[in-house]
Amino acid sequence: MDDERRQYYRHPIDIPIQVYPQHESAEYAPMSDLSEGGLSFQTNVFIEAGKVLRVRIPYVDPPFDAPCVVCWQRPFENGKGFEVGVMFRDEETAFRIKMVQQVCHIKNYQKQQSKEGRNISFEEASLEWIGKFAADFGRA
Repeated sequence: MDDERRQYYRHPIDIPIQVYPQHESAEYAPMSDLSEGGLSFQTNVFIEAGKVLRVRIPYVDPPFDAPCVVCWQRPFENGKGFEVGVMFRDEETAFRIKMVQQVCHIKNYQKQQSKEGRNISFEEASLEWIGKFAADFGRA
């Protein structure tokens, strides 16, 4: 499984997502990283490998929503929760995920600026992030 997880470059992301186990209500979970092939998130619930989920990222317009399958999970060292890795189930998702990755990075940048005392709009954060990082974004 380690080889499958590393097939795509993973972008560390600290954005909450919505995870929908089949026919159940959404659980909000912090996303750990995001790649063209899938993502990982943190949860207090054990989710077995092979389970089909739906993941929604509400921070993009329109919201990103995609089916995925659980590839792996591992408990945290402190015994309080799990990190879960999922793989997207269709090829169309890979095309859409690049834009989602950029939006998530811009949201992280905006949050970082706020922690440093700069309250900037998403539009301002977008312009700054694109100027500083967009040229290197696709090379990873």
